[in-house]
Amino acid sequence: MRGEDIYEEGIVLSVESGRATIAVALGEGCEECTAKLFCSGNATKQNTVLVRDPFGVRTGDHVRFVVHGEDMFRASFLLYGIPLLLILGGVLVGTYLYDPGMMPNELWAFLLGIAPAVVYYMLFFLTGQRTGGDSMMPDIVLVQGRRE
Repeated sequence: MRGEDIYEEGIVLSVESGRATIAVALGEGCEECTAKLFCSGNATKQNTVLVRDPFGVRTGDHVRFVVHGEDMFRASFLLYGIPLLLILGGVLVGTYLYDPGMMPNELWAFLLGIAPAVVYYMLFFLTGQRTGGDSMMPDIVLVQGRRE
């Protein structure tokens, strides 16, 4: 099943080993955009997006890229859904099942709720940087203008 895809256009800022950094001008729709997870703002009035480059683009090329809907859903679930489930599960265990008698149940619930989420985020970001995170990266789909 394919989700909604978001197509954007921008200018290639840099190219490195099959990846390109694209500058996308800030628009009025950026505030409500569901693909904010893939953009990173900088000091100027532009967002930059790291994308896969199957065409061998060069700096200055005008390109169109796509952010797939299922990738946005997967990224949201990995960043927010799983930690939420870990926190809720830990709170339930700390409140109803675990009572060593050393501290109040609320403190155990807090610690058992936060600890798994912190461990998850640490593992998520450490393994994501090592593997490169290419599976959810947007793709260039069209080179609109080549800079000579």
